[in-house]
Amino acid sequence: MSWLSPNSNMTRLLLVSALLLPLAAHAQTTRQPTDAQKQAMQERWNAADANSDGYIDKAEAEAKMPRVARNFDKLDADQDGKLSSEEFKAAAGKLGQRRQK
Repeated sequence: MSWLSPNSNMTRLLLVSALLLPLAAHAQTTRQPTDAQKQAMQERWNAADANSDGYIDKAEAEAKMPRVARNFDKLDADQDGKLSSEEFKAAAGKLGQRRQK
C-alpha cells in the first residue's frame, strides 16, 4: 500500500492539515485586547456606573458614554433597560471584529 493511497494515515494527516491551516491562520490574525485596553475599558465602565450597581442604564450612558447611549437599544441584548458588563464586552468584541475586516 502506497503512503498516498486514499486510506493511508499519511493521506488523512495531509487532508486534516490542509483543512485546519486556514483556521490556524485566522486565529493568529484575531487580535485580543491588551491588558492596558482592558484596564481602560474597566475604568470607563466604572466612571459611567454612577450608582455602582454593576450596570449602565441609559441615563448613565448619556452622561458618560454618548456613543454607547446612541446605540443603547442595540447593545442591550436582553432589553432590560441596562447594560451588563457582558453585553458591553460582547458589543466591543463585535466592533473589534468589524474593524479588522
